[in-house]
Amino acid sequence: MNLRKYGWLFWTTLVVGGIGGLLGGFLVAREELLAGTVGNFFIGMLVNLLVGLTISVLAQMGFFAYMTLNYLMLSFLRSNTLWKGIQIFLILFAAFDMVYLRYTFYGGEIGQYIVEPLLLLFVSVVAGIAKVKLTNGTAFVPTVFFLFVVTAVEWVPALQQNNIRSILFMVIPLLFCNVWQVMQLHRLVKQES
Repeated sequence: MNLRKYGWLFWTTLVVGGIGGLLGGFLVAREELLAGTVGNFFIGMLVNLLVGLTISVLAQMGFFAYMTLNYLMLSFLRSNTLWKGIQIFLILFAAFDMVYLRYTFYGGEIGQYIVEPLLLLFVSVVAGIAKVKLTNGTAFVPTVFFLFVVTAVEWVPALQQNNIRSILFMVIPLLFCNVWQVMQLHRLVKQES
């Protein structure tokens, strides 16, 4: 990947994050946005856009942190199969933690904490299947790992609030950005013949 391709990925991810912020903010605070004046609506949407742009930068940091981790682990382990096994274990561990840690901290019924990890896993698996169709079968586990584990780590500030509005407001731009980045990667790193 050269600097021009990285710049393209950076700016397009920023736009995708802004769109996700606008959509997430509108879905979460629709009543507040529509109840006030036109100026209130535009200021609210501007704030949603800026939050989406900020979340897109967080998503890009997570993406390049994962790319670095992936490169280092493949170099260190020298076994693609072992690294895939470790990623599968970490997916399961992160799913367990998303439920158990929030349940022990906030209490209540454990079932209410299962919804977010299941939805995130569903989106990750669907994107993994789409990535396999675009590239090859070896892309499934890394795609699911990135979209599940890295998104869960980036999502921690909203999950700590234990508020459905903040959880939705943050996850929409995060997923937009992370799915966009992982689906564009193979196009950016393919070798020109």
